[in-house]
Amino acid sequence: MRRILFFWIVTVVIANPVFVGAQNFSDRFAKGNTSFGGELGFGHTFNLPPGKDRTDLSFAFIFPNWQKNLTGIIAPDSLLQGALYWHVEAGLALLTHRDHEYLIGFSPVMVNYKFLNSQRKWAPNILLGAGFSMQDWDDTPAEYELGSEFQFLLHGGVGVELFRESGTYSLNYRLFHLSNAGIEKPNIGLNSHVFSLGFRF
Repeated sequence: MRRILFFWIVTVVIANPVFVGAQNFSDRFAKGNTSFGGELGFGHTFNLPPGKDRTDLSFAFIFPNWQKNLTGIIAPDSLLQGALYWHVEAGLALLTHRDHEYLIGFSPVMVNYKFLNSQRKWAPNILLGAGFSMQDWDDTPAEYELGSEFQFLLHGGVGVELFRESGTYSLNYRLFHLSNAGIEKPNIGLNSHVFSLGFRF
């Protein structure tokens, strides 16, 4: 699996040209530009903070999303050079080892900062944000952790985006937090490691 993933990364990077000239670079990441994309991946809960016996859950998910460049290129000629994006995301997650219990989410308050360089075919990025969801994981598998169908979502992640002539691919990790903020009890919440492959067009 690791060899296949490594081969895929190398192929995408080598097959795509670096940006041609500063003008093309600044046009591509101009303020106001928008794009659609999505992430497909797998998540698994873990015991954070430790000390409580949380349910062991795994899930497959799809996160379609929309982005708008809020700043254009900022902090030029520095290590922080990049662009800040407004990121809006929907989502569907299904438990994989139960009866496919669902979670449907929407996260309208998210930002994505991409560390851009005209001499690279790739850019590291940081993702942060919040949203809300409806789910039925609390019916049986996570009754102890989630006290209601309505839940808030918190996202914090990092990734690497690989640029094509049109569109991009990405490899991503995020910490995915789910809880109802004490609206109903019990509510110790769930935390998950989430790994995904992304695309933009």
